[in-house]
Amino acid sequence: MRIFLSIIVLAGCNEAIEPGAYAEDVDSQPLSEVVRAIQPAPLVELVEHTARVVGTDLECPRVTVLSSKTGEFHERWEGGCRLADGGTVEGVLERFDGPETAWLTGQNFRIEQNGRTTFGFDGAIEITSVDSLWLVDAAAAVCGLRHWGCSEGFLGLDLTSTIFPAATFPENYDITVSGAVATDGNTLTLDGAWSVDQSICEIEPTSGMLSVRLGEHHAIELDGAIACDGCASWQVQGQPTPGLCGLAQ
Repeated sequence: MRIFLSIIVLAGCNEAIEPGAYAEDVDSQPLSEVVRAIQPAPLVELVEHTARVVGTDLECPRVTVLSSKTGEFHERWEGGCRLADGGTVEGVLERFDGPETAWLTGQNFRIEQNGRTTFGFDGAIEITSVDSLWLVDAAAAVCGLRHWGCSEGFLGLDLTSTIFPAATFPENYDITVSGAVATDGNTLTLDGAWSVDQSICEIEPTSGMLSVRLGEHHAIELDGAIACDGCASWQVQGQPTPGLCGLAQ
C-alpha cells in the first residue's frame, strides 16, 4: 500500500535569527491545507460509514455481497448507474469489515451531479486494530469528504497514522502521522504527533508538533491546552512567523 515515505525530523536552523524578526513572504495556505488534509476522522468515517459519507440509494450503486458472517462482511459496489436524484455513479468500490481490520478500496469510483464530481475515490484505506491502538494506512486520491470538497480538486494521500486509544476516538486520543500529501498546488512530506482532548479544547489539538517539508522546513507547534484559539506557532527554517491560524480538527 505504501508508495513513498519521507520522515522529517524536527530541527532548527543554525542561522542566527535577529530578535523580534519574522520570516518574510511566507504563504500560510499550503500549511493550513496540510493540517486540514491529515485529520484522521474523515478517513475513519469513510471506511466505517461509507454509505453515509458517499450518499447512495437502493438501486445505485449495485451492491454484491461477497461474504457475510458473524462479525464480518465483504461487499462490492459497482457504478454505471443513475441515482434517484439524477446523479451518476461510475467505477468500483470494495469494502471489508472484520474483527481486527477494515478496509476500503476504490477503482476510479466517482459520483457526479450535473457534470461535476461530488465524490471521488481511487486507492485504498486500511484500519488495523491492535489491542487499543489503530494503525491507519491511506494511499489514495479522494475528494468529497467533509474536510475536502471536490471543488478543491483531488487530495492525494500517502500516510501512515497511529491512533490511541481507539475507544475514545475522536474525542480524546493521541496520534502520530507521517508520509506525504498532494493537493492541486503542492506536494509535501510531513511527520508529526499530537494529542486531542475535546473536553479541554474542541477546535484544535491540546499539544503536539508537526514538521513539514515544502521546499523549506516548516515547524508547527500545537498548543490548544494553553490557548484554545485555532492558532499555532509556526517557524520557517527556524525563523518565527506571526503564527498559523484557522486550524481545525
